[in-house]
Order: sequence, then structure tokens, then C-alpha cells
Amino acid sequence: MNLEKPYIISVYALVQNEKGEFLLLRRSENSRTNPGKWDLPGGKVNLKETLKEAVVREVREETGISIFPGEIAGEVNFELPKKRVIAIVFNGGYVMSEVKISSEHIEYAWTSLESILEMEVLPAYFRDFFRRFALENKKSSDPV
Repeated sequence: MNLEKPYIISVYALVQNEKGEFLLLRRSENSRTNPGKWDLPGGKVNLKETLKEAVVREVREETGISIFPGEIAGEVNFELPKKRVIAIVFNGGYVMSEVKISSEHIEYAWTSLESILEMEVLPAYFRDFFRRFALENKKSSDPV
């Protein structure tokens, strides 16, 4: 790990539909980061913006959906060519809205957790996040 790279903070949202499927966005092929890969809605936190304000703004900019973020669902850390990213993933709640993606993305999909766990075109850090998410949620739903 390069200790000379600056850290940035990003936020993402787990947005689900009434079937419990998660909203994924596919980045455009000319994206600077993860071109053509699937991603959660989210992005960088601006100065003087709270984490929740940032995730609301990013989700609205990327999908046209307004969310009311809940608790933190987890975090991911990853490195890009010129920076290191600490990303906070919020529970974005359930929505029944039409998705209108921004020019940063080429398509969207509502995807089951089982399908996400098998996806190859998802950055490794989000695959790891969803594996942990699946294990943690399986434990919390197990009978005592």
C-alpha cells in the first residue's frame, strides 16, 4: 500500500425494491474508475457535507431517486491509481421509484443478493462487502 496517496471518503447506498432486490448501476466504458463494472449508487463526500447528505445527493444525482438513509450497513476500503478510498455503505431503504440513470452509467438492474454474490463484473471490494453482508444478515435471521 502506498502511504503517499491521499485518502478520500465516499458513501454508497443499499437501495432495495419491494422484492428485496438491490439496485446496481453499470459504469460507462469510459469511466475513470471501474469502467463497465457494476456498482452501488454513491460517490465522494463534498466539503461541509455530512455523510447522510452526501449519500442522498449522490443517489439522487445518479438515479433520480430520493432516499432517507438509515443505519450504516458496512464499509469498504480500496485503492485507486492516485488515492485511497474509505467508503461508508448506508442502508438506503426500500423504494418504488423509476430509476433515471446519469451519464456516469449505462444501465441499471435490480438484482437479488444471491445473483450479486455470483457476479464477476463487480469490483472485488463490493463482492467482499456483499459476502460479509450476506453472512451477517444470515446470522441475524437465524433462530436463537
